[in-house]
Amino acid sequence: MIEKIEPNTIAKPVGPYCHVTKVTAKHLVFVAGQIPMDKDGNIVGVNYNPQTKHFQTIDLAAQVRQTMLNVKAALEAAGASLADIVRLDTYVVAFAQNEYKTVGMKAKHEVLAGARASGATIFVSALMQPEVLVEISAIAAID
Repeated sequence: MIEKIEPNTIAKPVGPYCHVTKVTAKHLVFVAGQIPMDKDGNIVGVNYNPQTKHFQTIDLAAQVRQTMLNVKAALEAAGASLADIVRLDTYVVAFAQNEYKTVGMKAKHEVLAGARASGATIFVSALMQPEVLVEISAIAAID
């Protein structure tokens, strides 16, 4: 059982999340940090510059959407769904902070389709692959 709790002694959430998630479950599902890689191993939302021989990220919303679809697929492989998420942590490269607040959060919540969870958004200096601007991990609870 998953219970979302919003204490009346603290301010309401400023976004589509909940302050507290109380869980009674038979199984916990831990999804490792997912990045915007499609099933063929390609990073989405990037453009390759042959002159510099580097990738340039051009579409943060596409990266967030693909990352969330990867989280969804991982959950489904374990018999869970987005509605079963009890914690969702999002890591965003700091220089993309403003863009994430405008288009990235919208893309994430479009995939979540109303599912809410406790969690955090953390802005970091870099991720493992320089063309990746977002990584998302999740914990779900299922009976």
